[in-house]
Amino acid sequence: MTSTRMTFAEALRAATIQAMEADDRVFLYGQGINDPGGFLGSTVGIRDRFSQARCFDVPLSEESLIGLGVGAALLDRRPVYVALRIDFLLLAMNQIVNHAAKWPAMSGYQSTVPLTIRSIIGKDWGQGAQHSGAYHAMFSQVPGLEVVMPANVNDAARLLLTALQSESPTIFIESKPLYDLDDLVELPVKALPFGQARVARDGKDITFVAISHMVGFAQTVATDLAAHGVEAEVIDLRTLAPLDEAAIVRSVAKTKRIAVFDVGWQRFGLAAEVARILCMDGSVRLEKPLVSVGQKWQHTPAGCFLEYHHYPVRHEVIADLLKIL
Repeated sequence: MTSTRMTFAEALRAATIQAMEADDRVFLYGQGINDPGGFLGSTVGIRDRFSQARCFDVPLSEESLIGLGVGAALLDRRPVYVALRIDFLLLAMNQIVNHAAKWPAMSGYQSTVPLTIRSIIGKDWGQGAQHSGAYHAMFSQVPGLEVVMPANVNDAARLLLTALQSESPTIFIESKPLYDLDDLVELPVKALPFGQARVARDGKDITFVAISHMVGFAQTVATDLAAHGVEAEVIDLRTLAPLDEAAIVRSVAKTKRIAVFDVGWQRFGLAAEVARILCMDGSVRLEKPLVSVGQKWQHTPAGCFLEYHHYPVRHEVIADLLKIL
């Protein structure tokens, strides 16, 4: 194995190429994937390497295009639909929820739908409400769907490879701020099983459960709290469906305190699910109230100054945590 420094986009590209070389049933399609920019660099050169038949651009018609993917998957292909923003997957909810997610169960598990849907959650774009939605919790509620949200370059490559090898429909959600990252990636990429959280930082005083770019935010907050004598343990969930419930319970059993760092709204989201898990487990008794860190309960403003305060602000989060600690 060799290690190569890559950006987040290059890691996604490497995993895609590896999967396409190993299995000629894998093909890509989406808006702008063959443009010079190649979907922020993640699909650059793939068409020239594998042909127009396995990497092709498509018009804006989300329901038809995901329907194409469902049909192709049922015919023993492994389609990868590259969608620009997660907001517009709402136009294809019938295909995603009523067909892709339910078909295996409705066929008595005689059929599978190995469809991967890549999409982006926005932040700091100034794009307004229709280009900044966070619908990962909604997709995670649907049985039959896998929901993946990598937080770093290595996990992006490894989790995408797992998605491309999976027999289940997978919503693979990328965060725009993570595209600025780079790191060493081992090649060939090794698939990382879904449902395995990682401890991004050890601690004993409070558990931070986080997903996607909020893992990095949680680590920064943990570093600041260390100056106040508080050692936070940061858990990177990696995937929401399946969810590593045992990792959450194990950490909170040690710290007796928890804060949930979500990329979405505070209500009806990841914090609510974590609270459900802890309450139903019965073996954990929190010494302090759960803290929910996420977007304000409103649509994302387009203005940059209003947008800044819409998302969690570091010093405000630290102040809230110190109040209960």
